[in-house]
Amino acid sequence: MAPPKKQVNAPLHLRSEGPEETVKIGEEIGKLCNPNDVICLQGTLGAGKTHFVKGLAKGLGVENANEVTSPTYVLLKKYRGNIILYHFDAYRLDHADEMAEIGCEEVFSSGGVSVIEWADHVGDCLPEEHFLLTIRIKGGSCRDMLLGAFGPELPRRMAQLEQALEKWKVDET
Repeated sequence: MAPPKKQVNAPLHLRSEGPEETVKIGEEIGKLCNPNDVICLQGTLGAGKTHFVKGLAKGLGVENANEVTSPTYVLLKKYRGNIILYHFDAYRLDHADEMAEIGCEEVFSSGGVSVIEWADHVGDCLPEEHFLLTIRIKGGSCRDMLLGAFGPELPRRMAQLEQALEKWKVDET
C-alpha cells in the first residue's frame, strides 16, 4: 500500500443539526459509493462516527442498518447490502501494523466499501485512494463535517458528492 497522499481537493464543509441528519448524510454518500471505496473517519468520542456508518449502511442497501454498532472490541464487522460494507474500528489499535495484521489490505481491495472509525490511528496502512470525513462537535447535537478526497482518481467524484449533499453544505462566503 502506498503512503497516504496529500488531499487533492478543498474539503467539502457540511453541517448536521442532529443524529438523524448525520445518518442521512451517510446514506447519501453510501448511495454513491463504488466497490473498493475506503472512507476514513476522524472525530472525538460522541462526534457521530457510528451514526454516519449507520447511514452509509442504509445507502448501501444493508438490511437493519439501524442495528449497526461500532466494532470496538472485534475490530471489524461485515454487513451485506448491494455492496458489502466492512466496518473497522481502530480505536484500540496503536499502530498501522495491527490493522495490517487483520488483513485490511485484502479487505480494501475485495470489492466492498470499507469505513474506518479512528482512521488517524492507522494512517500508514491506508490506501492511496480514500475519502476522509472529519466530524467535529459544534455544540449540542450540531456537527461540522469536512469531507476530503485523497489520491488522483477521487476528485472527479467530489462534484457528484457535493451535489448530493447540497442540503448540508455550509456556505463559506
